[in-house]
Amino acid sequence: MIRKTILWLTMLMILLTACGTPAAATPQAATQKLTVIATTTQLEDVVSVIAGDRVTVIGLVSRNGDPHEFEPTPKDVKQVAASDAVFLSGAGLEGWLEELIKNAGGERPMFDTSKGLKLSTIDHAFEAGGETDPHIWTSPVNMLTVVDNVAAGLKQIDPAGAAVYDANAAAYKKQLQDLDTWAEKELAAIPAERRKLVTSHDAMGYFAARYNFKIVGYVIPSVSTEASETSAKALSALVETIKSEGVPTIFAEKSNNPKFIEQVAAEAKVKVDELYVDSLGDKGGEAGTYLDFFRTDVNKIVAGLK
Repeated sequence: MIRKTILWLTMLMILLTACGTPAAATPQAATQKLTVIATTTQLEDVVSVIAGDRVTVIGLVSRNGDPHEFEPTPKDVKQVAASDAVFLSGAGLEGWLEELIKNAGGERPMFDTSKGLKLSTIDHAFEAGGETDPHIWTSPVNMLTVVDNVAAGLKQIDPAGAAVYDANAAAYKKQLQDLDTWAEKELAAIPAERRKLVTSHDAMGYFAARYNFKIVGYVIPSVSTEASETSAKALSALVETIKSEGVPTIFAEKSNNPKFIEQVAAEAKVKVDELYVDSLGDKGGEAGTYLDFFRTDVNKIVAGLK
């Protein structure tokens, strides 16, 4: 009898060892990463830096893409539907987001990273005026607030990671402050009378305000690349402005190059260079991160205007 009892207990232990217990799966499930959506390439990079290894970050707009003309695909809808939160650049940039959220099943945590920023509007004499400028990333000083908003959002959906997010945010803000100091030093090589920008569309307002540049003109008469084509009369006026202002280089964009910009440059007898404005470049390239993106643009502006 005793021998049978020992044998039965031995077999039971073997079965428990082989099968495990339901509780064993709980810790693994608890460590599953959260997934968040970042609408723009700049935001995708920043959220990834602050989140570190705790969160999977998915960007909607592709590298070298145009957030103004972005059109969500069924894949984007599925990714948003499966996400734990959405981080948006804000300031009116993502006009397509409301419909995307609706198609993805409705409400979910959303964090507007422009919250708390003093937003500018476009009111130049050669533009109708009144549009909010959504290109907040063209100033690293603005990005300090963006980082704070990203960290706050991550802590809301993952309180256990608060210490990680705070540490990563503090370190990244130091890099942004260093970037701003570096940019001021580099841009000092451009004389005051040559600090004049002509771009594809009016996307450099925050940059101009931060570093004392004048926006002379742009090919597309709007803060958005979705605006209608510029009239021949407006283009002719822009050519005359470029000549009278003595602008040596005008800047196209990697993500959106209006067909008239080469024509304008030829008629005004000036050079054309390309900036990364609405999007980061390919990962690992000269504008693969936000920090590299901004350094690259500053170097191009210095080379084109000094």
